[in-house]
Amino acid sequence: MINKIALMCAVVSMSAVSNEVIYDTDAQAGISTQYTHGPISEVQVQSRSALHLSARFFVTDADVNCPNAQVINENTWQVLAELPVQGNTAITGTLPGGFESMPKSLQITCYSDSKTYTVHHKIPAAPTINWESQVAVSGWVNGSHAGYYENINYVSAAFVNNNAPDGQCTFSNLVGQAPNVIESKQGLAFNSAHFTTEGTVLADGQYVYRYVVSEIICKNAGGTTRAVEAWDLGYDHSPAPDRDYTVYSY
Repeated sequence: MINKIALMCAVVSMSAVSNEVIYDTDAQAGISTQYTHGPISEVQVQSRSALHLSARFFVTDADVNCPNAQVINENTWQVLAELPVQGNTAITGTLPGGFESMPKSLQITCYSDSKTYTVHHKIPAAPTINWESQVAVSGWVNGSHAGYYENINYVSAAFVNNNAPDGQCTFSNLVGQAPNVIESKQGLAFNSAHFTTEGTVLADGQYVYRYVVSEIICKNAGGTTRAVEAWDLGYDHSPAPDRDYTVYSY
């Protein structure tokens, strides 16, 4: 009995030693990670969704087998999803909702030379957007086609945190035209930034030029966040200008 216990302890000890954990080498969440040692040379996340993950990884040797992957909540180490691996290189699957604002980690289990590896790739929380604005209107004109304000002054302040150095954002006018709130970072990779903007606005509408709708969309490897502001400028100061604002991640 003693010999059997000793043998079991030895097996457990060998198993513990043979399981090597390889963490994200740059310790930063982002689209890709390159590894200096272990069974995987690189992981690349191709999706920009908080609810779906698509990624590729590249093994360092033909004998490496990586059959399992999962996504965990980095704050609690709770397993959020088990994801299938195709062709020893591709990972794709659905993630549960409700964790868009949580940092995550992709864990890939690999086997090579009778050794087990757990390779981590950090996935950021979806970007956060805090956006405020004000408009001042004057000079109402009853035009022949539609009423409008001669002067519409727009002031905006926004803070964007992409939660990753390779996050990117775009600004678009959907109705009318307002100044580009993030013009200095439009389409560029950045982690976080404050923006202040002031300028004139062109409204749109059928009978009254009263609507201005704009959006900021930011994306990183952990998701996409969309912020939309809609200004109803009113009709000859009745009602007064009113702003509707929504922001959500997906």
